[in-house]
Amino acid sequence: MNIFVYKGRSRQGKTVTGEIPANSAEEAAAQLIQRGIVPLTVKRQDRMAGLGQLESLLGSSPPKPEHVVLLCRQMQTLVRSGVPMNRAIRGVQGGVTNKMLYNALGQISDGLEAGKDLSNCMAEHPKIFNRLFVNMVKVGEQTGRLEEAFGQLYRYLELDYTTRKQIRSAMQYPMFIMAGMGVAMFVMTYYVLPNFFDFFASLKMELPWQTRVLIGVSRFVVDYWYLLLLGMTGSAWGFTTYIQTANGELWWGGLKFKLPVVGSIIKRGTLARFARSFAMGIRSGVPILAVLESVSQAVDNRFMASKIREIMWSIERGETLVQAAYATGMFPPLVIQMIAVGEETGAIEQTMSDVAMFYEQEVEYSVKTLSSAIEPIITTLMGVMVMILAMGVFVPLWDMIRGASRH
Repeated sequence: MNIFVYKGRSRQGKTVTGEIPANSAEEAAAQLIQRGIVPLTVKRQDRMAGLGQLESLLGSSPPKPEHVVLLCRQMQTLVRSGVPMNRAIRGVQGGVTNKMLYNALGQISDGLEAGKDLSNCMAEHPKIFNRLFVNMVKVGEQTGRLEEAFGQLYRYLELDYTTRKQIRSAMQYPMFIMAGMGVAMFVMTYYVLPNFFDFFASLKMELPWQTRVLIGVSRFVVDYWYLLLLGMTGSAWGFTTYIQTANGELWWGGLKFKLPVVGSIIKRGTLARFARSFAMGIRSGVPILAVLESVSQAVDNRFMASKIREIMWSIERGETLVQAAYATGMFPPLVIQMIAVGEETGAIEQTMSDVAMFYEQEVEYSVKTLSSAIEPIITTLMGVMVMILAMGVFVPLWDMIRGASRH
């Protein structure tokens, strides 16, 4: 239920203002008439106005995946209960905390009141509802199975959200380790090594080339740390800016699949999203080209999306789905084999669901065993660090000790 701000005229002809709870502007106006007030204006109160002022300065952010998952769950329950669609949208809107989603639901409700279809109203908000989402709702409207459509979307988005979290978890651990090792190297180079080098300089002894290299690196860090910081900041900014461009997104999308250890996890997670989205689209009766177009936007990887569009173009030229998928070189033999079996048996939706389930389990297992997989890499890097320090610091000490023992 929403709060409406009204301005009206009483029986005595006086102008009155106030607030009234109601599900719609029409209901609020009817209540005012029953009270003997002639409504002049009735406007829904934006209970998120304060947040809206803040977000107008910071920029309104899209809703998180869990917000859309909850929306689908609520809509499935309300549609199953026979609640009218406009009332269901208003009811869901009352519990939304994201400004963008809140406004979108309000505009969708206004569109429904104007006689538009739910899918057409949702299509006006592509930042929240992608084409796959809209197509699913449209099929549900056309077949009279909107409850089932929201149920499928809920299950798909929940699995997709879980896969995304697992992939992020897979990337956080190695990034944290690398950052920690970088900090340790900086502390050693900036604070610890200069003390050793001052000691060596006071002895006026000839130093091996390894130590001289370390001295040069340490002096550069100490004397020009601001240039190093500026270079790192500029590189990070340039990298972030580039991967937001079309070519940068394409390059970064392919590079992520080739990263050590985590690259295979990201690729399997992306394949799981592709297979799950494809199966859901086929299950809904959407034409295969429309499904592929929707899935290319749902995988959230421009490199993968380009491969899916290559499949579309090949099918338009008359090739089969399995031929088109094989030609991209993107899909492993398992996926190609499952696509071939699905085409032959007419059960492509079931086979792709099996592929999605297989890769989701693979991602979950890989994330759980990530620490054991990355330990050899960490051990090797630590060994390299110790070797560099040993050659640069301890070799001169050993030479000094041997020279002293001879005398």
